[in-house]
Amino acid sequence: MTTSAPQDPPPKASSGGDVAPADPPSAGPLGAGAPKTSKRGFVPARGMLIALGLVVAFEAAIGFVPLFGGPGYESSLATGLFVPGVAAVATAFALVREKHEPFDAFCEAVANGAMLFVAALVVTLLHGVRVGWCDILSGLENFALGPGVGAILGGVWGFVVSEIAGSIRRRWLRGFLLASLAIFGPLGTALFSVARFYGSPMIFAYDPFVGYFSGSLYDTVVDLSGLVTYRAGSLATLISAFIAALHLVHDSRGRLHYQSIGRPGLLLTGIGAVVASAALTLSGPKLGHYQSRDTIAEALGAALKGDRCEIIYPRFLPAAEAQRFARECESHVAANEAWLGVTGTPRITVFLFRDEEQKASFTGAGGTSIAKPWRHEVYVQMLGYPHRVLGHELMHVVAGDAARGPFHVAAAFNGLLPNPGLIEGVAVASNPRDDDLSAAEWARAMKDLGILPKLSRLFALGFFGENSATAYTVSGAFVGFIHDKFGAEVIRRWYAGEELPAILGKSWDELETSWHAELDALVLPQAAAEQAKARFDRPGIFKRRCPRTVDACKERSHALAGGGDAKGAILELLRAQELDPQSEGIRLELAELQAPAGDPERSESELAAIAADEKVARSVRDRALEALADMQFARGDAESAAKKYDDLITRAFDESRLRTLHVKAYGAKDPKAREAIATLLVGRNGRKPDRVQASEMLSVLDQRFTENGLFLYMMARYDVEQQDYDTADKRLESALSRQLDVPHVRVEALRLRVVVACARGDGEVARRMFAEYAKHPDAQRARIEVLRGLVERTTQAPVVIPPTSASPAGSAPSPSASAVAPR
Repeated sequence: MTTSAPQDPPPKASSGGDVAPADPPSAGPLGAGAPKTSKRGFVPARGMLIALGLVVAFEAAIGFVPLFGGPGYESSLATGLFVPGVAAVATAFALVREKHEPFDAFCEAVANGAMLFVAALVVTLLHGVRVGWCDILSGLENFALGPGVGAILGGVWGFVVSEIAGSIRRRWLRGFLLASLAIFGPLGTALFSVARFYGSPMIFAYDPFVGYFSGSLYDTVVDLSGLVTYRAGSLATLISAFIAALHLVHDSRGRLHYQSIGRPGLLLTGIGAVVASAALTLSGPKLGHYQSRDTIAEALGAALKGDRCEIIYPRFLPAAEAQRFARECESHVAANEAWLGVTGTPRITVFLFRDEEQKASFTGAGGTSIAKPWRHEVYVQMLGYPHRVLGHELMHVVAGDAARGPFHVAAAFNGLLPNPGLIEGVAVASNPRDDDLSAAEWARAMKDLGILPKLSRLFALGFFGENSATAYTVSGAFVGFIHDKFGAEVIRRWYAGEELPAILGKSWDELETSWHAELDALVLPQAAAEQAKARFDRPGIFKRRCPRTVDACKERSHALAGGGDAKGAILELLRAQELDPQSEGIRLELAELQAPAGDPERSESELAAIAADEKVARSVRDRALEALADMQFARGDAESAAKKYDDLITRAFDESRLRTLHVKAYGAKDPKAREAIATLLVGRNGRKPDRVQASEMLSVLDQRFTENGLFLYMMARYDVEQQDYDTADKRLESALSRQLDVPHVRVEALRLRVVVACARGDGEVARRMFAEYAKHPDAQRARIEVLRGLVERTTQAPVVIPPTSASPAGSAPSPSASAVAPR
């Protein structure tokens, strides 16, 4: 039985007619004046046993989903969304029935939350035993700091609710308030996070009950460092609540009163805890717990406003680069409006971050670029010129003005259920990637491989079940097909919420059949299938085992290898291999790292084994063969290296890799260029490639062999990477006036000359060099289209592809993927 504290005696009337104060409570565990505690031990009431059963059932169910089996980010997130709410409701009802004094009630509330968390943890650990661990230490840390603290806070919130609603006499009203207020705590903070997501650049959230939500599906590596400082605030809150409970008692009517316990130091500690909790909350932007437009703009420090775009960028960025980026943004908005057939998009704010790390710290998205159409904002990192994803992200905002609902995206149910396939498909179709094949050609390759997803799955939430490369490419290919065949108005109506079959009067099956017929008409090179298999035939995140742990190990390995710690990098990869033993990529990386770790013989042996293993994918075998050739080239065995490069050239498909192989083969065969090219591309005598030293060597070669443009071209590539476009322009112009006999080098020099001219704003040179580039037999159709879009955006005038231009992929010329909006 539970024994409550003795009731106060009836109030005594004073001489002045006032009510005398209640008798002080008897001495408690902390000395005179402390509240009296219950004498019984903690035994779960029936309501808590029901809550315990719900938690066990919930954890048992979600553990059968692959990503939720065992403690980790996903299981912590799901547990944090469920268990604290159950703890709050069950505790609120239990405490009202048992009528504890505040200190007893607080202790029982903490015990309730801890009990439910332990139950959830035990079930989760059992699932981990069943399926195997990913990263047990990191998983336990996430579980403890997330739902662990959250469940205790849920119990404490239930205690607060019991004190608020416990004195209500009407049973039905009391029960309603207990349930609604208890669930309001966890639900209210979650809704607050949604409001913050809606009203700020953030996509991540720190929540007192849930813990940490990273926001980005495609950034698989989750950093928990911010959760530690956030939970310091939670600890301060719990300490202050504990001390407050010590100083509270009930009077005869059940109302709370402050009662001194004669411990001023303890009271000061409680006040200090309140101050610490408030200070940590106010310091949220500095600690990375939350951000706003103003805090990000202040941190970046510089801004530039144009007619269509406002750029907020790092203050260290030179003004010329910021202005170039602003011009590129303005031209993309105009081109996107023309593609979609709209005008008048309000000014878009683009936040330009230094790198992925800075973008992740401020928005929550690192490798993933994001846009918030309802805020007319885009968030990207610096990626040189032309920016690889700027047009894509801007299209989300431009298209958003045609959409319904609060988020301005393509969605059903009045804009509440997003259609990710259409959202991303429009952005991909209107802003094709600079790639060897178009999205449609890649889709044809996937169709030949039997891995092309069904449209009905892709244009629904099944989009997230595919790996990102497949989902984005195929959705973009189909949206491009609809745009070219039926026009921009159909895209706008579809994006606004109408069903595509209803707009066109055709079923999804009929549309899919028609699209497949278009794909079948495309002719691809033989190597396309192998490249498509390597790029697209991979499982999505929900089908991978321990993707976050594996990717975190690989990320740390790359960082260690880049810092010269090859042995540490190997240890990280071995951890990843334990979790993903079938990964051919990890096996290859491990073989490559043996040489810098001090065992080149083992490295060559393992690379040779991979290259000869017919069970390994052809693309991986060829990468191993190239690594072997590079090792031979680096140590001076040029003849053996050249043979391997020549062999790889017969199967290469990727334009950049094919060109690099030709240059390496040229260096291996030509003694005068051998040392410079080896220094630039593979390193020498066990050292890494050295661009600075190679540039000096190339400059000497250029002065000696003035008829050869290769050395100037190679120096110009470095100038482009450094965004020194004036120097690059002079060197490329000179290189193109000389011999460029290495295959695929002249066509790349022409392409770079176009890019440099656009970067410099020289439209006349850009159009002239584009015409020459498009006629070159090695120019690929997909790259021609992308480059045409760049020239059109730069010159604000249409560009016609010469009819004699070649298309190595064999596809017929297609309509321009970009257009110029009227000025």
